[in-house]
Amino acid sequence: MAEKAVEILRGKMVESRAFADVAVVDSLGHIRFWLGNPERPTFWRSSAKPFQALPVILSGAMERYHFSSEDVAIICASHGGEEAHVRQVSSLLERIGASGEDLACGVHPPSDQASWRSLLETGQEPTILHNNCSGKHTGMLTLARMLDAPLAGYEKSDHPVQRKIRQAISLMTDIPEMDLITGIDGCSVPTFYLPLARMALAYARLVDPRGLPEDIQAATAVIAEAMRLHPYLVSGTGRLEVTLAEATHHRFVAKGGAEAVFCLGIPEKGLGLAVKIDDGMSRTIPPVVIHALEDMGILSAQELMALSEVRVPILRNHRGLEVGRITPTFHLHRGKILCGH
Repeated sequence: MAEKAVEILRGKMVESRAFADVAVVDSLGHIRFWLGNPERPTFWRSSAKPFQALPVILSGAMERYHFSSEDVAIICASHGGEEAHVRQVSSLLERIGASGEDLACGVHPPSDQASWRSLLETGQEPTILHNNCSGKHTGMLTLARMLDAPLAGYEKSDHPVQRKIRQAISLMTDIPEMDLITGIDGCSVPTFYLPLARMALAYARLVDPRGLPEDIQAATAVIAEAMRLHPYLVSGTGRLEVTLAEATHHRFVAKGGAEAVFCLGIPEKGLGLAVKIDDGMSRTIPPVVIHALEDMGILSAQELMALSEVRVPILRNHRGLEVGRITPTFHLHRGKILCGH
């Protein structure tokens, strides 16, 4: 059962509380730290993107289409629809001989508010390239090209692209393919329902792939490096992935997902962390993630100082007056439990 993770204060009084489950797992599958229920199942949402990109890298697409590290980052992205994001996706689509019309992710305005305002001010409409998942979908089109499979229907669960992704998810989470439960994500592709500990295991293996087949080790190294070096392409201005990278000199491989899921890999420790806020509200993700890293002794005093604004976020009203703050209240449990036990 989820445990209380933060208190939302108005003045000095507690107005609300948020509960969370956290799992921190090593690459051998041992749960090392946890809060609440580390085996709590939930949808992985966009935090699964590095592993949806894995078969793209394994296919040889990097060599055929001359992928840069930035291209790898964008196919792992939940980007903000900023100009640089749209440009990166457009370039990759052109190289694989596809267009926005081939994407099945749908259209929504840029999640980056400055980019959305810019479109409005210039009388432009958002396009499918502004969809935060357009990079991931372009990666899936790339995989379809490599498999000589039809582009049409690549988002459907029985398409060769999605079957390859399902194999990759199974490998990285140690869940048999037949046992993987899926739903349909916001961008119309399958999303995976699995325990937090298995998400954390996948991120541990992403940054510490020892023991996996050599081709998997090479591919995970490419993905982890791209995400670590290019968090802005993976997310966007003001997002936690970028804030963490700037404060820690790009130490982590981080990726958020909808409904308040957040995962990261800690390369120097060979650990993966997965967080789920029980109410699905993302405003409490930054203090929970940062406090978990602090509680594990991962962050230095200098890094904590650099992260102070998101570690204990100040709440302001519409006039900009400080009215409260979000304060972490938990300590992680410590132990060594094998996933699934």
